[in-house]
Amino acid sequence: MLITRFTPVTTVIQMRGSWHEGGMFMGMHWGWWSVWVLTLFILVWAFWRMAVDRSETRRQTQRKEAAEGELRAMFARGEIGEDEFAERLTVLQQTNLSV
Repeated sequence: MLITRFTPVTTVIQMRGSWHEGGMFMGMHWGWWSVWVLTLFILVWAFWRMAVDRSETRRQTQRKEAAEGELRAMFARGEIGEDEFAERLTVLQQTNLSV
């Protein structure tokens, strides 16, 4: 039975083979680390953008509902007539309230 002992010296000697020449460490060097870091960055950015877009859409919906509520209140108080109410409601529904 042949027992091989690995000491730090034999390990260093073995590392001088073709797998470790030029600091490539079996293909997983700066190039691959850069790919993984870039992939992680893109995923985090995509999830963040989805969250921001959702919250912006929610804010636009809330603004539009508030404006329509105020318009309905003005109509209920008799400040505007039925024709003006219908006209303003149509304009509100066609308008993007992104401000």
